[in-house]
Amino acid sequence: MDFGIVGKVALSGGGSRGMGRCISEELAREGAKVVVAARGSEAVEDTVAAIRQAGGEATGVSADMSTRHGILKAVEHARVHYGSPDIVVSNVYGPTHGRWEETRDEDFLDAYEGIVMSQVHLCRAVLPHMKEQRWGRVVCINSICSKEPHRELPLVTANVTRVGATALNKSISDELSRFGITINTIGTGSFATERHISYMRKQALAGLGHFDPDDPNKRDDIPARRIGDPAELSAAVVFLCSARASYITGQFIVVDGGRVRSLV
Repeated sequence: MDFGIVGKVALSGGGSRGMGRCISEELAREGAKVVVAARGSEAVEDTVAAIRQAGGEATGVSADMSTRHGILKAVEHARVHYGSPDIVVSNVYGPTHGRWEETRDEDFLDAYEGIVMSQVHLCRAVLPHMKEQRWGRVVCINSICSKEPHRELPLVTANVTRVGATALNKSISDELSRFGITINTIGTGSFATERHISYMRKQALAGLGHFDPDDPNKRDDIPARRIGDPAELSAAVVFLCSARASYITGQFIVVDGGRVRSLV
């Protein structure tokens, strides 16, 4: 299947580890020129090297994509090396401040800055070019908590701010779809990444969640009875970044093995 993104410039935020790396590599396999942006320079360089070794085209930049400064740095790096981004994947790790009585007002402000305002800064930086050329793709890696809040895990600030980012994406997509720009949000469930497994193991030791330390991939609370492979997520993300997904915009798409119970 031709996804129609050969030669497109793709900025992959958080693109050096876990799900982000898988997305970076998948975009490169489809012929995009990938800009891998993440905080750790060593992981960025490793991902870029792997893409190039596989025959893809990539460059990397050490940048914190949860901040305006980091976003502008990454976008400028893309412009210098390949041109303004045509495709952007936003992938910011969510806040883990605790439960309501464990949080401070500052924790909510911090979470809002990292989740909602980072999306604002990113869209302000990349949408003018997309609007001018009348084509663009923005995909935000979010969480199922935008649809069904986490109850067992101490993630109250994530529950609140993830919804804000989802509403932002929907609002922007309504305004810009006539310019050939699609903006979608992915509601992720549990995936087999080092960071996720480490976090869930910590929560299991505190008696929370459904994580089995003896079999990290097993999840009885998920209809699929397992957590996801990052490649299963990257396939969905790259399709949404493609020319073939031109009529899908403003959507919150759940990729979670059937875990979310709600009908709408």
